[in-house]
Amino acid sequence: MSSKSPISVFVIDDHPILRKGLQSEIESDTGLKFVGATDSIKDGLNLMKFKNADVLIMDISLKDENGILELSNVKNKFPFLKIIFFTMHRDWDYLHKAANLGADAYILKTETSAKISNIIKDVFNGKKIFPEEIAGLLNEIESNEDLSKKLNSLSKRELEILGHLKLGKLNREIAEELQISIRTVETHRSSIIQKLEINSPIGFAKLLLQIQSANLI
Repeated sequence: MSSKSPISVFVIDDHPILRKGLQSEIESDTGLKFVGATDSIKDGLNLMKFKNADVLIMDISLKDENGILELSNVKNKFPFLKIIFFTMHRDWDYLHKAANLGADAYILKTETSAKISNIIKDVFNGKKIFPEEIAGLLNEIESNEDLSKKLNSLSKRELEILGHLKLGKLNREIAEELQISIRTVETHRSSIIQKLEINSPIGFAKLLLQIQSANLI
């Protein structure tokens, strides 16, 4: 990349040792440029106004902040910023929501710290990087026509809840928005899974992505 400007990278993580580790990894690659780091999203948004960052590496659990819940805010302020979640959370709800809200990568800290430079470059060049479980979720899906027939079997409330689920919302968020109990949401979710003949969490995530991509509801 000698003929090109290096990729500017900003880091948001509340673990000082990890921030320093990422900084060292980034600075060791001439194709990358470390432009700053902080321990909160609020501070990061203020600092990035002056940093012209290309890629943001961000943890999910940050003291009083949640990176997933703040993702839309970050994207609104910096629409061209590539966002990599670098996290300990192997969680389907988080993973699915991150993908739906436009994250570019979801990387587990336990697996990939030594490869972060290549991941940054791949993401900057337009590649989406997620754990294998979600990478192939859009493969081998049933036809939209067949799925539409199954969706017709759902009640009005079930369709309403499914609409929230396809956006990656958690049961708690749906319950608060609809002003119903979490147990009621869970009951409807179980009914949806049964009616749509879903056999696994992977299958359900696959279905939600299909519904969203095809705009079926």
